[in-house]
Amino acid sequence: MATIDLNDVELMALDERCSRQARSLLYHSYKDEPTFKYLLDSSRPGYKQRIRATIRELIRLHFERGETVLGVVHKQDRRVLGVAFVSDVELKMDISRQFLWRLKMTLTAGFEGTRRYIQYFNDVQSSLPNKAHRTVSLIGIHPEFQKQGLGRLLMEAVHQQVSDDAQSIGVFLDTGNTRYLTFYESLGYERFADIKMGNDLTEVVLFKANPNYVEQAA
Repeated sequence: MATIDLNDVELMALDERCSRQARSLLYHSYKDEPTFKYLLDSSRPGYKQRIRATIRELIRLHFERGETVLGVVHKQDRRVLGVAFVSDVELKMDISRQFLWRLKMTLTAGFEGTRRYIQYFNDVQSSLPNKAHRTVSLIGIHPEFQKQGLGRLLMEAVHQQVSDDAQSIGVFLDTGNTRYLTFYESLGYERFADIKMGNDLTEVVLFKANPNYVEQAA
């Protein structure tokens, strides 16, 4: 574990030039997560290739949609130490209608992995209200720099974006790893919905309200 001084990093919006670093960082962040292990069936050979392909296609779709990517970057060597992909362009997206994305996913992650991911994505989306909101779809801190405040720094930047938008009710995220719940609760998140996935896995949808939200007149 490397030590980092928070004065040596900065928050900034990232573009596609950072895709390679983001892919590597998110792979290490998600490869052992219960949700991805279930969705992409870690018991079968080729799991590492499937998760790399899934993350690659999700990042590509995110950039194609022009959505926000926030990063924690080391000031000196410009290394990306943390990323958060925030969906904020459209209220909801039916991922099953993204034909090219679905085709690429099927070719690289396999039919069953693609089917499971689409089902999971749509279940999460269906649990969310029909009011303007943002979602953190992907987030990760480099394994060498975890538990040093970078995750909190990154999430505070997301929350600032949300609070600057009076039309947004707040921000949602989901996790299948219970060890993250305490961290998110310390940031003001509350349990919004539970989604059953497989025999022993529950995906928890969390919500943090925007204190500056202004109800729109009908």
